[in-house]
Amino acid sequence: MKTKLSLLILLTFVSIGSQAQLLYKIEGKGLQKPSYIYGTIHIMPKKQFVISESITTALKECETLVMEVDINMDLKTQIDAAQRSLLPDGKTIADITSAENAQKIRQFCMDSLHWKESKYTRMSRLTPFFLTSVILQDLIGKSKSFEVELNKLAEKNKMTTLGLETIQLQMDLVNDVPYDEQIKLLLEGLTTNNSEYNNMVDCYLKKDINKLGELMNDAELSPEFYSNFLVKRNQNWLPLISKLTQEKSIFIAVGAGHLPGEQGVLKLLQGAGYTVTPIN
Repeated sequence: MKTKLSLLILLTFVSIGSQAQLLYKIEGKGLQKPSYIYGTIHIMPKKQFVISESITTALKECETLVMEVDINMDLKTQIDAAQRSLLPDGKTIADITSAENAQKIRQFCMDSLHWKESKYTRMSRLTPFFLTSVILQDLIGKSKSFEVELNKLAEKNKMTTLGLETIQLQMDLVNDVPYDEQIKLLLEGLTTNNSEYNNMVDCYLKKDINKLGELMNDAELSPEFYSNFLVKRNQNWLPLISKLTQEKSIFIAVGAGHLPGEQGVLKLLQGAGYTVTPIN
């Protein structure tokens, strides 16, 4: 079974090269202080979640935590993000797919996840991708997020926080995937027993970047989506990262799939004249 869109989003993700590390120091090009970049997985089972001492040490050396999106959003932004996760015009999953597909999705949520009818009624208003994300989180059970936990440490360390892009941009990229494709990926995800996600977590914990690359390259996504979701975003981030590292020491936390590969952030930083060194 191929890796699904929901798993792709967890790593933010894709063509991965031969690196076998997740934390890197950024130096050179006249920087007064080093900065760091760390590859995350966005949702991790609580029992397997850990932030290593090398991460906390690097974080303490920095002035600002920079993530894909600054999760310290104002209420207006939170409401806007919630609205973008919903199907338009009050539609539900049943309105955008066949009766057979809608019944399969409903039955899985009721029988396998033990949702009440009222919960499914609410959740069926989500776009297929965001419904897939909710289902995956229920299957995972108790979990933690690197972004949330790093943000807590940043607050404790009295660090400022910034985002490389807006939450609106991220959600628009996902919502640009046609509904029929999202439905297909959702249905395929229901036929597995969470083995794909477990395999990805295992590779992440082992820092097996090559295997993660194989998983990401199996994603059934168009070249256009791949380019927009990974390549162009990496390229758009580079000028801001360069500007911020020249001004102060920053700790960058982005999905692990953004780091390696010829179009990855690590190569882009090296191409811009920085020295990038893996940290154990």
